[in-house]
Amino acid sequence: MFETLQIKVFGTQPAALVTNKILERIIQRDFGDCDNEVKQKLRQITSDTRAGKNRISAAIIKLSNKDINVIDHYIDMTKNDFRDVISKAEYPRCFKLDLGQAEKLNMKQVYLDDWKEYSKWLHR
Repeated sequence: MFETLQIKVFGTQPAALVTNKILERIIQRDFGDCDNEVKQKLRQITSDTRAGKNRISAAIIKLSNKDINVIDHYIDMTKNDFRDVISKAEYPRCFKLDLGQAEKLNMKQVYLDDWKEYSKWLHR
């Protein structure tokens, strides 16, 4: 709710807060019996904070779309620049825009649509 208000009032993109509990739930939800293998793969992710590691892990899970074979690809992407994975997962509409397109659009609405999509996935 706060994130939606942040978008509408300030026009800024919110950062997802992924707790250990949320991360555990989405791994189990999306990978079920393979959850231990997924957790093992996600141990490769590095970040300065636990919150950052959880956020990157959640982005990888979302982008993998329940395909365990794709996880390694996204982990490799994070080693180059984790922001590519975060933006593709959390802000897919923005990720696809070039600067010229962004100037012509109502970015608050784009941010809102991205946030609603990500939140729905994260909390389903």
